[in-house]
Amino acid sequence: MKQLLRSMALLVFVSMLMACGGAPAAPAATDATAAPEAPAVASDGVDKTKLAAELHVYNWTDYIDPSLLTAFETEYGVKVIVDNYDQNEDMIAKVRAGGSGYDIVVPSDYAVEIMWRAELLQELDKSMLTNIVHNEPTLLNKYFDEGNKYSVPYMYGITGIAYNKKTFPTAPDSWSTVFDLANAEKYKGQFSMLDDEREVPGSALRYLGYSLNETDPAAMQKIQELLIAQKPFLAAYNSSDVNRKLSSGEYVMAQAWSGQAMQARNGLGDEFAGNPDIGFVIPKEGGMIWMDNMTILKDSPNAYTAHVFMNYMMRPEVAAQNTSYIGYLPPNKDAIPLMDQTVRDLYAEGFSPDAEVMKRLEWAVRNETTAVFSDVWTAVKGE
Repeated sequence: MKQLLRSMALLVFVSMLMACGGAPAAPAATDATAAPEAPAVASDGVDKTKLAAELHVYNWTDYIDPSLLTAFETEYGVKVIVDNYDQNEDMIAKVRAGGSGYDIVVPSDYAVEIMWRAELLQELDKSMLTNIVHNEPTLLNKYFDEGNKYSVPYMYGITGIAYNKKTFPTAPDSWSTVFDLANAEKYKGQFSMLDDEREVPGSALRYLGYSLNETDPAAMQKIQELLIAQKPFLAAYNSSDVNRKLSSGEYVMAQAWSGQAMQARNGLGDEFAGNPDIGFVIPKEGGMIWMDNMTILKDSPNAYTAHVFMNYMMRPEVAAQNTSYIGYLPPNKDAIPLMDQTVRDLYAEGFSPDAEVMKRLEWAVRNETTAVFSDVWTAVKGE
């Protein structure tokens, strides 16, 4: 009876609380009901249900700001995995057989043409690449991919001589600095040339007064002899860490891409510190201009995600951040005003070509006659 009375009293007490608005709190909502799910289609039109969990990119060394990969993953939920190469020819050899596992590769101009002719690339869906409008029109529709059917610009650059101002108070103005054997002997073991079968012979051709696309047998024999004579004085053929060796002072000069020289000057994020004594010049005989391009491999299983990533990289604010980090030249005209002022000042100092320098620059072309460059390079590297 006492138990029954206690139970009845408890029921009356609870009823009184409820009447006064003191009802017990409702159970907390589950994660599924706490907030509506994010829409499958993002504000930029991307259908997130079509995105892959991972995207695999094969890119040049030191050629993207790592924080942008993190930002892309945060926005889209896709982890971007990047592997590196240092030569177009190495990249092409790796993907030619198929099944490489890569989605996006970044070939240089002439290499784009090699790859689409070999049916290694897929045509792009321009409806997904709306940010292409931010690119400089003169850098679209180039000879190697008319209509940009297979590629969109990533970065462009120029090839010249990076040098240490403490060693060269006056900027070297000629390829003779590296090819004249008396100069080469003076700086033996302290300079490098790129590990590239078009860049090195091309600079030798310009030094001797030819076009860097010259394939006349007599000219090719001359540059082969010149390169073999120069080789003993080199520290290395180096396309991978020339930026670090210039910055540290191990090299006093090097044939280098403009972005490598910029990295040697400014450093590269947390990777290494820069050296304010590094300068860059295009020799009076001329040099090469080139452009690297984003493409999607024919056998990529993640083409939708690859398009989304490419479009993301062409956003002006993203391109500005990426260019400020890696120091090359942006084809994205709307990115330039958003870039770090330090980088823009160095462009004006010579790390970017002005109108006069542009007259001395050539694009490398590839046709049935240019296979001779591979033959010359094989002979030089084999010595």
